[in-house]
Amino acid sequence: MLKFTKFEEKHLRKIQSYTKNSPYNVCDLSAGVLYMWNDVYNLSFSEFDETLILKCHFKNKITAFFLPIGKNFEGAIKEIERYAVENSIPLKFMCVEEDFLPFFNNRYGENLTAEYDRDFSDYLYDYEKLLTLVGKKFSGQRNHINAFNKTYPNAKFKKLTKKDLPKVKEFLKEYKKEHTGGGRIERNEFLNTLKLVDNLRLANYEGGYMQVDGKMVSFSIGEYAGNSLIIHIEKALKNYRGVYPTTFNSFLKLCKKDGITKINREDDSGDLGLRTSKTQYQPERLVHKYFIEIKKPMKIKTPPKIVGNRVVLSKITEEDKDFYFKLYTAKSLNKYWGYDYNKDIETPTPNAFYEMQKRDFKNKDNLCLIIRDKKTGLPLGEGVLHNFTYDGKVEIGVRLIRKYHGLGFATESVKLLIDYAKTELNLNPVSKCYIKNEKSFKMLTRAGFKEEKRDKKFIYFNI
Repeated sequence: MLKFTKFEEKHLRKIQSYTKNSPYNVCDLSAGVLYMWNDVYNLSFSEFDETLILKCHFKNKITAFFLPIGKNFEGAIKEIERYAVENSIPLKFMCVEEDFLPFFNNRYGENLTAEYDRDFSDYLYDYEKLLTLVGKKFSGQRNHINAFNKTYPNAKFKKLTKKDLPKVKEFLKEYKKEHTGGGRIERNEFLNTLKLVDNLRLANYEGGYMQVDGKMVSFSIGEYAGNSLIIHIEKALKNYRGVYPTTFNSFLKLCKKDGITKINREDDSGDLGLRTSKTQYQPERLVHKYFIEIKKPMKIKTPPKIVGNRVVLSKITEEDKDFYFKLYTAKSLNKYWGYDYNKDIETPTPNAFYEMQKRDFKNKDNLCLIIRDKKTGLPLGEGVLHNFTYDGKVEIGVRLIRKYHGLGFATESVKLLIDYAKTELNLNPVSKCYIKNEKSFKMLTRAGFKEEKRDKKFIYFNI
């Protein structure tokens, strides 16, 4: 089975030994982006048959894989599938460019869902066209460059070296003063720029800066990956008219290299100014990056009603909002539930939780049902089917408010969900509980589950 190592600074050169030959057009599969945004990606990596496999725990919530880089693409995909099965995790891939969708469609068919966000599509350009800027459509850029050169005849563009890093940090102090506003993404991008600058020595990046009268007024850092130059950083001071296009063009001249035919200027993160600027440079195409999930989905249009001897499991209604809210937000009750709602719900309200479970069902991610006392109709708790996997497993979970613990309601609810998963959904039910949660262990065992394995945190069950 694959063994993953947490990605740290000391691994940059190893990662770059693969990414420099990347066959993909996405900026995310470059050492610089992986390193700059590792606080979001939370990466680990494994090597299989001279092939790099990257696993991310995106925002500490979603586990997904990047496309393998190296000699044995299909073999690595099989290893990822095996890893997902053996570790009971959903099979997900991120930053998959459109050219690879046919491969996944052929492999997984109707079990595949794929979607992309335009805000994070990369801009891909022809290197030679942006280097020469020939033609009417680039007249604006040429005019800006000519104006800059006329205004600052003593300006020089220089290759960035380690000895220039103090200048970069001084530049960034001034740049930050000019950009006191901005949202979360812009602030994170600035911090990640500092992070990359501090560690230029750890990997092979290309860098250059514009100097006017001895002062650094702009700089850029990029990286070669396959046949592309990926531009990680482009920053300039506002008061130097034309400095951005001049820096960009000068940087391309500095980085000119045989075999490099494309420029990737990364995405615009939905920023209108960046979108306008990057579009004006006439991209050859936008590289849409798909998030892919492979699972056997629920083929039901409405939540079921499951009737047992003492309990009924059914759709969560408007009338259940307040109960559902209390169930979700009771800290002591949810100590061993294994889910932190704060990661998904910014402002916890009864309506927010109600809408979340409706949305999850619509997306075929979760099936949440209220558990009621069959005699009184009073709500007792919740039963959940979630973590639908591509190999046909579905995880079962149950939680009740405390006064109904130990009365057999949970055991009966789990039995009903096991039967429903097997007979109605044609899926294989599994479950897990924290090792410290002895009550859940006994309940799941009484309901028919058998212990499969343990790790440091959980006990895993199957039928």
